[in-house]
Amino acid sequence: MHNNGPRGFTLIELVVVIIILGVIAIVAMPKFINFTSEGVIATSSNLRGTINSTATLVYSKSVIEGLEKQPNAQVMINGQLIDIVYGYPAGTQSGISAALAFDENDFNNNRQTGAWHSRASVYPGAWVYWHGNFDENAGSLACYLRYRQSTAENTKPIVDFEFSEC
Repeated sequence: MHNNGPRGFTLIELVVVIIILGVIAIVAMPKFINFTSEGVIATSSNLRGTINSTATLVYSKSVIEGLEKQPNAQVMINGQLIDIVYGYPAGTQSGISAALAFDENDFNNNRQTGAWHSRASVYPGAWVYWHGNFDENAGSLACYLRYRQSTAENTKPIVDFEFSEC
């Protein structure tokens, strides 16, 4: 009598399946590793929108108070004095960072993943933000946002978004 019951896999078939799974894993791994980079870019884009909205809000308040043509002034928003240049937040800690209610000490002491760091830029009138996933300073890593204050009447601030090394 011949037994036609279920039979198992041979060793060669198992090795071939393992090799195929390994090749698929090698091809798919860069896609999963890149999620962190894409997440940082997405949150950077969010912060960029927040910075632009905040600058517009401060400018609106400046216009109401008649300060939009002043090269240096201050406006009060939510009990906080904000340094302004031609109506927009200055590129300083007491300007854009104060307008965003961005407390540098909260982020430096915690070092939480997802936190943001900031500092004055090497360019006058500019303030830099970079994501807490990176220990590097914004100057040594091309993954940051830079707010550059207004330079003249009726000129909006510029928010540069460098993400080539995120």
